Amino acid sequence: MKYFDFHCHPVLKQLFNDDPNIDSFISKKDVAAIPRSCSDLPNIIETQTHQSQLAEFNDEVIVGAVLYSVERYVAQTVIPLRKYLKKASQFKLSEQLLQDIVQNNNRPFSDFLMKRTLNEYIQATSSFNILTKDSFKSALPKNKVNVFFTIEGCHSLVDSPNFCDATNKYDPNDILNNLDKVEENVKVLSINITHLQQSSLCNQAFGMQVADSTVFFPSGNGFEDDGRKVVQGIFDRKICVDVKHMSYKSRKDLMNEIDLGNFNNVQPLVCTHTGFTGLSFKDWAGHIQLKKPLSGALYLEITKSLHTKNNPKRPGCPTFNASTINLFDEEIVWIVKNVGVIGISLDRRILGYVDKHDDDPIGITGMERIVDKEYFSKSEWNALGIKDSEIGKSIDDDDCLFMTELEECTETSIPQRDEYFYDHLLNHIKHYFQVCKNNGISIGVAQKQITIGTDYDGLINPFLNMPTVKRMADIKSYIRMNFNYFLKDLDDSEKWAEELNIDTFVEDLFYNNGYHFVKSRFQM
Repeated sequence: MKYFDFHCHPVLKQLFNDDPNIDSFISKKDVAAIPRSCSDLPNIIETQTHQSQLAEFNDEVIVGAVLYSVERYVAQTVIPLRKYLKKASQFKLSEQLLQDIVQNNNRPFSDFLMKRTLNEYIQATSSFNILTKDSFKSALPKNKVNVFFTIEGCHSLVDSPNFCDATNKYDPNDILNNLDKVEENVKVLSINITHLQQSSLCNQAFGMQVADSTVFFPSGNGFEDDGRKVVQGIFDRKICVDVKHMSYKSRKDLMNEIDLGNFNNVQPLVCTHTGFTGLSFKDWAGHIQLKKPLSGALYLEITKSLHTKNNPKRPGCPTFNASTINLFDEEIVWIVKNVGVIGISLDRRILGYVDKHDDDPIGITGMERIVDKEYFSKSEWNALGIKDSEIGKSIDDDDCLFMTELEECTETSIPQRDEYFYDHLLNHIKHYFQVCKNNGISIGVAQKQITIGTDYDGLINPFLNMPTVKRMADIKSYIRMNFNYFLKDLDDSEKWAEELNIDTFVEDLFYNNGYHFVKSRFQM
């Protein structure tokens, strides 16, 4: 099977070993106890895109390997989790390394990104084939993982402490100079401007589900001038900006300013590992059931619409996650019309699934609606002009997912549960096509600008039936066999379902689209 992954971390977990060995595994067997605050820890640890697993594909494999340096507050959050590993396994999560990251004794760029991460790829010549412009002059090797590089967060390109506060800022010149040092070794295709923590470049979307997530609350207000300088430098180097992890307003600022001609040498925007909200931003507030000031931010509970206007079959109809870390409809349209590419994440929360055993799946209101929870910047709420009078106006209990229906979808039988999980992916692909179709983008054009971006081996929550890259063949087969039926079961997509050649699309989704985009970037 040919396979392309826009965003994954093949060697990340192995790098926290006291004595790093990228061929080693960390598995759920290493877990001794399960913390209440992170009940999905064994499954998170199991997520893998290991090179030995990819070798089993026996065909061309291309992955976007992520260069990422762990932020100060992320490292601080991980340290207490060591106690949940078996004593014999705790060396796989080095306390000394994590403390060094917190104290900046292990520097983000020089020590972690360059020495601990990039060098591992460069030296592992028996496992990885690092792509260059010349790689595409002939068939790619099938006995190695073909790798291109993305950078997750500009904090990874500084040696100053990798956190921001009133006095500590990221220097755009440091970021761009260090980016040049990376490109002396390998080509970088895309960069996330920010990640999970506050940045002096732009505001981030909330994306860290931990016991005490206060330090990860967004507090900024869109793009900052230093961020604009970095974006221009990235464009000048013919690198794409990856909008994942940017706040909605930051994304909106960037797209608007590109439209206004404020940047030169503009490159396509990508979103390498994302999900969709399932709606337009103008309709978003209508689905919020609770807005509450909390620790300097706004705590929001967002209901999960079943899109009953399309007459879906119930129970079993999947939902979206309308948190603003995901793309709104107008953003999908903008990226596609501006020749960007979108990678679909396989994080179950990003794709809209909340488990009954998750922390407060019905929120703090005492209602039985399943909700997605996020923290939103007060400054951005005001700047976007969101009116409190709009909150909750679109909530209809006949259209909301409740605990009883969730249980019916997941507890009757394993086959029914697995189908429900798979259908969250079908729902996203269908929505992508529907949004494009509604906005004058043909099915033929739309099917060339979407691919897979699992984020496996990151800090993600996988579905139980697709925990590692080894299940990609099963996912591909399920889409091939079921997507057309899925489309024809819904009132809106039934009208255009026959326009899509499923066999051709599946090959595009899992390989061709990514291959052609990456090839085009190396030829820039």
